[in-house]
Amino acid sequence: MSVRVILSLVVLVILIGSHESTPISDALQKVEDFFVKILGQSDNVLSFARFTQKYGKKYQNKEEIKHRFSVFKENLDLITYTNKKDLPYIAGVNEFADLTIQEFLRNKFDCSRFGILKGTHNLTETTTTPSAKDWREAGIVSPVKDQGQCEAGWAISSVGAVEAAYRKKYRLGISLSEQQLLDCSTNNNGCDGGAAANAFQYNVEHKLNYRSFYPYRGTQGKCRYEPSLVGKLIRSYGVGVSIDENKLKQWVGSIGPVTIGFHVTNSFAFYEEGVYTSTECGNTTKDLNHFMLVVGYGVEEGVPYWLIQNSWGADWGEKGYIKVEMGKNMCGVAAYVSYPILW
Repeated sequence: MSVRVILSLVVLVILIGSHESTPISDALQKVEDFFVKILGQSDNVLSFARFTQKYGKKYQNKEEIKHRFSVFKENLDLITYTNKKDLPYIAGVNEFADLTIQEFLRNKFDCSRFGILKGTHNLTETTTTPSAKDWREAGIVSPVKDQGQCEAGWAISSVGAVEAAYRKKYRLGISLSEQQLLDCSTNNNGCDGGAAANAFQYNVEHKLNYRSFYPYRGTQGKCRYEPSLVGKLIRSYGVGVSIDENKLKQWVGSIGPVTIGFHVTNSFAFYEEGVYTSTECGNTTKDLNHFMLVVGYGVEEGVPYWLIQNSWGADWGEKGYIKVEMGKNMCGVAAYVSYPILW
């Protein structure tokens, strides 16, 4: 068993079983006492109480408390089971620990639903690709966003790619509106999902406002963008469907951050650190249910990986990022790739 896995199990044991030796606040004591009255006395109940206070969870009634506790225990079992498998990553309790897989994955992206846009740009093949890359070091990657309860990964990742391309080309910072895409991009479906390439197509045809003018709300509303605020930034875009990962590496190494579709499963939700790998996820366009932004690649403890920015907040994973094993088209990382080309 690796050192990383041993440490992760120790942390989980501390979370579940150290309540007796850890000083707690009066507020937490009241929460624990309240939950014990409803759920009975156990280490899991006390761990659940700490979880709810840490993440500010609020439940409507005793029935919901019992349901969320049941889900929480199942997810604890999953986390423990995952960490005992001696994988190159560890899982941990986070804000999703009281949610079912169906709840934090509200919708499933389907290419037949949104169509596969081919794009109008073909990248010229290059012979040199950096052995490792992290575009954050160049200062062009936007901060991690939190999509909340809206399935807006397609909008957030596409905007992130445009912002990175703009900073790379013009050396100027820019923050654009994901909310405009949710409200106005009719070839997507707002908080019910979409495709990053479709967002690029909208950006070819329409101007995109600044985020400060059209801020993110996390719900789909009426389109209200102002055409005079920002010019059209994108002249074309490229799309790769079921491409070779070497080509994806070339794109990321030469172009900059690119959007990808991904098949998220239960274990992904509780990723904490390391290089993520899974035998449970699919790798075709039909399996994809989320969009993220690849910002680099590298090798960790002998395992090659993609460095990917998620949109679940900076508290998730490695400060909002995940490393995904390279070379196996892991969870469809190369199944649906797209990137913007600026004017």
